[in-house]
Amino acid sequence: MPNRTITSKSTEKIPAHVPVYNMLYADIVNGLYKDGSQLPSETSLTEKYGVSRNTVRLALAILNEDGLIQKSQGKGTLVTYRGQGNLANTPHIFNPIIQCAKEEIEAIDISYNYGPPTEVAQSRLGIKATEIVMASNNVYSSGGKPVGHAFIQIPVKHINDINVNLHAEDEVSNLINKTIFEMAESAKMTFRLVYAEENITTFLQIQANEPVIYIEEILFNARGEGLARCKLYFLPDKYEISISI
Repeated sequence: MPNRTITSKSTEKIPAHVPVYNMLYADIVNGLYKDGSQLPSETSLTEKYGVSRNTVRLALAILNEDGLIQKSQGKGTLVTYRGQGNLANTPHIFNPIIQCAKEEIEAIDISYNYGPPTEVAQSRLGIKATEIVMASNNVYSSGGKPVGHAFIQIPVKHINDINVNLHAEDEVSNLINKTIFEMAESAKMTFRLVYAEENITTFLQIQANEPVIYIEEILFNARGEGLARCKLYFLPDKYEISISI
């Protein structure tokens, strides 16, 4: 283990915003403020807890970081806590662009074609240049606006292993967004913060150089064969990415 310099600073005084945070956290988790409801105004919370407005703002800032609340223009501060759910029943491999959205994905726009794999796809999926892949651009929308984009490549040989009608839009959507993840036995994920370029700004309807969460997820079957390469782009304020390992 490398030598590290460790510095410790402690104070007996608890910051004023911590009790306020704890009380609001408990109220949200226990259902006093339900998912989708509006949190009381900063003025109301200041009066309720007998603290300064700055103290309330610090508590709210941490709740926002924790993904329990979100400020919405024209609507105030909304609760975005859906509960922990039963982690035992959560699939170990899933499509995070749907599963981790703060608000339900209401629409998916899919455009796909077939062709030879790119050199990167050949390397990531361990396939030959002569193989054919399905390549799909998907835009995921919530509240009438795009919140995520995915570019997914699937070797056709794996699609042939299952009964999918490639002429039916709903079956193709199910294949790309659910089935291929359910077929996977393992996955390799790479996370990065990137700045949107033209290919992403078009899909997400954002300005160039805006920060975007990027995940490359490679799915593998039980034989270790590459099932799919998924390039996923998320608007940071629209997602709470949580993965159990």
